[in-house]
Amino acid sequence: MATNDELTARFGDRFDPALGEGMAALVESGGVPGYLGMQFTEVGPGWCTCRVDVTAELLNPFGAAHGAVVASLVDHVLGSAVFPLVPRGTWPASLEFKVNYLAPAREGELLARAEVVSLTSRTAVVQIECTSNGRVVATALGTVAIVPPKAAPKT
Repeated sequence: MATNDELTARFGDRFDPALGEGMAALVESGGVPGYLGMQFTEVGPGWCTCRVDVTAELLNPFGAAHGAVVASLVDHVLGSAVFPLVPRGTWPASLEFKVNYLAPAREGELLARAEVVSLTSRTAVVQIECTSNGRVVATALGTVAIVPPKAAPKT
């Protein structure tokens, strides 16, 4: 994975700090990120980090975070790393992602760091690493569609 300085050098000229700062409000608005209590801990040009506190209610019968918790976090940071890099009104929509589960995520902090690998006018590729209490538990790679704003309807 790249350093913050490397990502800033690649994407700093496209980064909208106001959009980056406003991403926390998107989580607070509800939905699955709100239900899971996702919190952005860092947002920068081409990267973001988001956490979930894994509690007993998110565990499977074997004491590990359900895979859907990890996948939801991956999906959320996939587009979020791209969001402050694209023009306002543009929507980064997940096209696909693949998760490699490496170890069980346990009760405690689940953290996902997403980094933009490639960004064009139509798509982005994002790499994600998830850690549970400091241990790497999953990696993911995904593709995001860059959806331009819809034109106003003709009257």
